Amino acid sequence: KRVNLVGVLKMNRFNLLGLEQHQVEESRLQHGSNTLPEVDVETFFDKLKENFDDPLIKILCVALVITVGLASMGYADWFEGFGIAMAVFLATVVATYSEYKNEDQFQQLQQEANQVECRVIRNSEVIHVLIEDIVVYDHVILQPGDKVPADGPILQGSVDISQKDLTGEPDSINKHPHNQKGDYNPETYSLNDNSLVFRGSSVINGEAIMIVTRIGTQTIYGEMFEEITKDDGRSSPLEVKLENLADGISNIGYLGASFIAVSFLFKQFYMDQGYDLNNTIAYIMDHKEIAFGDAVNALILAIIIIVVAVPEGLPMMIAIVLSLNMKKLLNSKVLVRKLIGIETAGSLSVLFSDKTGTITRGEMRATCFLTGNMEKLIDFEDIQSPMRDMIGFCVKNSTSSDISPTGEIIGGNSTDKGFLSYLSKEFLAVDEEVERNHEIIFNSEKKYSAATVTAKNIKNSYPSTFFENNTITLAKGAPERILAHCQTYYDVDGEIVPIDLNLVEENLSNFSSSGLRLVAVATSTTPLDSDELPSNLTLVGFFGLTDELRPESRDAIQMTLDAGIQVVMITGDRVETAVAIAIEAGLLDENDIEGRVIDSKQLNTMSDEEVKNILPNLRVVARALPTDKSRLVEISQSIDNNGVSQVVGMTGDGVNDVAALSKADVGFAMGLTGTDMAKEAAEIIILDDNFHSITKAILYGRTIFKSIRKFIIFQSTINVASTLIVFLGPFMGFDFPLTLIQLLWVNLVMDTLAALAFGGEPALSRYMKETPIRRDEAIVSPYMWSSFILNGCFVAILSAVFLVNDEILSLFVRNGVQDDAAFLTAFFAFFIFITTINAFNVRTSKLNILSGISSNPGFIIVLIVIFVVQISMTYFGGAALRTIPLTQNEWYIVIGFSFIIIPFDLIRKLIIIPFLPKSIKDTAGLEPEEDE
Repeated sequence: KRVNLVGVLKMNRFNLLGLEQHQVEESRLQHGSNTLPEVDVETFFDKLKENFDDPLIKILCVALVITVGLASMGYADWFEGFGIAMAVFLATVVATYSEYKNEDQFQQLQQEANQVECRVIRNSEVIHVLIEDIVVYDHVILQPGDKVPADGPILQGSVDISQKDLTGEPDSINKHPHNQKGDYNPETYSLNDNSLVFRGSSVINGEAIMIVTRIGTQTIYGEMFEEITKDDGRSSPLEVKLENLADGISNIGYLGASFIAVSFLFKQFYMDQGYDLNNTIAYIMDHKEIAFGDAVNALILAIIIIVVAVPEGLPMMIAIVLSLNMKKLLNSKVLVRKLIGIETAGSLSVLFSDKTGTITRGEMRATCFLTGNMEKLIDFEDIQSPMRDMIGFCVKNSTSSDISPTGEIIGGNSTDKGFLSYLSKEFLAVDEEVERNHEIIFNSEKKYSAATVTAKNIKNSYPSTFFENNTITLAKGAPERILAHCQTYYDVDGEIVPIDLNLVEENLSNFSSSGLRLVAVATSTTPLDSDELPSNLTLVGFFGLTDELRPESRDAIQMTLDAGIQVVMITGDRVETAVAIAIEAGLLDENDIEGRVIDSKQLNTMSDEEVKNILPNLRVVARALPTDKSRLVEISQSIDNNGVSQVVGMTGDGVNDVAALSKADVGFAMGLTGTDMAKEAAEIIILDDNFHSITKAILYGRTIFKSIRKFIIFQSTINVASTLIVFLGPFMGFDFPLTLIQLLWVNLVMDTLAALAFGGEPALSRYMKETPIRRDEAIVSPYMWSSFILNGCFVAILSAVFLVNDEILSLFVRNGVQDDAAFLTAFFAFFIFITTINAFNVRTSKLNILSGISSNPGFIIVLIVIFVVQISMTYFGGAALRTIPLTQNEWYIVIGFSFIIIPFDLIRKLIIIPFLPKSIKDTAGLEPEEDE
């Protein structure tokens, strides 16, 4: 809604009384508040509800209802239902709380960061108010360092504004009152309007008073902000894998439960009745209560199988592992906003990275100046007048920086500072009282800026043709844009001579190929009268700017390439400069450039299908526009890699990057230069803006996936073994060799501690030499199948031997009588210990099971805790866990028998691993034998 300024401004135009309190309230009622919509953050109960939608949890809930029903009828103990309820609680509430707490902490930090105060004139006084308390018609004072709190016209004064966070353009824009003074309020607000300021931009220099006309979501910033609340519904790679795993486990659980229930009834009703159908009928009719008890036992066995088959600890384990590694990443300058973003980073197959500030230092420096005849001048002090004075005047008076009386550079963007740093302090300190009359602001489409200025006090020596009545038009920008208006250039003596454009173009390409970013500088005696350059520009020359490569970037990029990830550098530089930097960074081979580099102009002439065809070989996008990023992400995600879409990462720092960051599978926002909106849109924030830190996120993502896989092997071995034991138990004379509560204890308490053990596994550099994890790749690999199927069966066989062998049974005799309670307690402890010791086998595929153990000291500590807890529970578990204390000798027997799993798994590794195809070894991440 367009507001009417006339009444307010007529009252305040001269004395600036500002609004009175009742006017503030009226404005807030009529136009709303200056708040932005809260990002759609899930509440604790939303997240909890999502967790209850998990198929694994639904199975447990069904088992819980049945168990409670049986307990109410006296056919089951109450603590069995309580045990399942605890399983559901731990698998949902604890995991939900962990994720909710992390997100809540981030939101609190963001809210604290957004508590920006503004200086506002109200009731004739200057007061400080929070940005959210700004209302329409407020008079806001703007000074250097301030963030503009809303949209509106400049009322008094003049300020240089940086709109980089909104447009991505580095150059500042001078904002001043319109000819209509305070009445100015156009129908359409344009970022190129020199009389309007916009929320999200920053004040570089000057002082002004704006009047607020648009607030909250009515601002351009507010409209952009709403974009980040949209969810494209695309699942992360881990979510896809877990969904497939859950579906498989659900089916196996239901089938297994049904099969075991039927098998148990078959044994009780048919096998035990001499395989005679008549005896079966008589048994059911004559012993109804016993037969009904058998049916209840079959149902309880089915529930036990379901509980055993479902990895209740998996959701919680994932939350624990992600949380543990999130803290480690923070020490590596990586802040993870969304836990799932870490694992997604490990699955990246394509990474689009900004050049400036990420691969390079982001600090522009002028290292040379090229004249119109392509003579290279290195030192400003060595350049003879009048060329030196012309260069200095053009630079000093066409930037957004201020110069102190002592020649210090104040404010401005990195490019402007790079220009000015080429000049001497003595030259910078000379004040020729220059006044700007008209200005064309730089933008990425025009790729040039210009200003008509008048010098009132000329002190240096300039050619007679340089000024027209002390007035001159200065232009600087992309060489191709400036040269299009040049027919002449200044020679070193200040004479205007014809230009050889062919010679210039040829040399420009050579210099750009050396990594220089070239910016053309030209003048004209024709004043600006529009947003177009004069047609009669005279070239002064070209600045050669460099943005040094970060010392760690080359190794980091090589590490990323070795990891099988396609890296595409995105930059605003011309093609030759971009290629030179990409070669220096190791992203391009100078002998293999064809088809790997494209500029924005070429990109925008191609259809999506054509871009899709060239993308797999692409390495550099030059002269890039902000809109190119979103398009590249969308097209990359649509590319099928053998029928599977790519996992795409994108870096960004400005508001104009928000769309691309949101669309990418994982967005990396820059912590130093990034806007709040970019950080809100990203999953991961790179606190030092360094490409090397991105590789850390990728490495930890892969480490986490491996930790999850190790945990699945560990837990699945337990599940296979316990399922077989429960199934075989009745046929060996034990209806319940392991009770429901014992199995819940195994699956939850032991697995929770195991999550801590595997969650501490170190991030090894060798993981970055493996190929990316495919989006559709099964979370359970063939190597994993061999591990938990064979070891699970072996544990089940050992358990059967333990249960039926008379010699073992004779070891648990007390007072001359076989003690069944001690024997079953020993069996329970044996099962816990053998599966716990198997963790040593699981954590590495090497024959040396202690390889790298010193890098994860928590692993040993956790396993010791498991042993201590289990031994303690035999003393305190009582009827709930069906345990009694064991003697010292009995403990020796149990623990000694449990270590048999280690030599068995070493034999498995010797037999299985050498015969696995290389593709499976790579997929499984089987480590080489050498240690790191």
